[in-house]
Amino acid sequence: MVNMEIKEANMLDLNNVYQLEITCFPEAEAASYEALRSRLETFCQGYDILYIDGQPAGYIGGLKNDVPELPDEMYHDSSLHQEDGKYQLIFSVCVLPQYQGKGYAKAMVKNYIAKRKNNVDGFVLTCKDHLIPFYESCGFVFEKVSQSTHGHAKWNDMVLKL
Repeated sequence: MVNMEIKEANMLDLNNVYQLEITCFPEAEAASYEALRSRLETFCQGYDILYIDGQPAGYIGGLKNDVPELPDEMYHDSSLHQEDGKYQLIFSVCVLPQYQGKGYAKAMVKNYIAKRKNNVDGFVLTCKDHLIPFYESCGFVFEKVSQSTHGHAKWNDMVLKL
């Protein structure tokens, strides 16, 4: 029996979050250690870590904004975070490869939304084409092809309005 637990992150989780980030994302898209440190220092409450059998296996997190979009500048400048922002942005949803396809990412997303839905008007993320159906199954709606050029990739704007 697998033991799954999702906990809110804190600064002591920085190394685990960084290791998950660089394992789950291509180099051009992965956040730097410094960017992650800055995000956690700015808004730890926006980050959760997935543990499977006591080991970090994934994480989800982001900052807040007043508009329902995720501008590329926010990936690099956590000072753009708006503490009372109306939209929770999700920068990363990642699960280690050996745990993918088992429902853990969906559990993280659903838990994340349930925990934070009373404090925002909605949730915003960008994703690649192949992940649109996954995020739609979590309640997000495809808005448009994103203007984001993060990591030199094509992204799609997805929004879940409450």
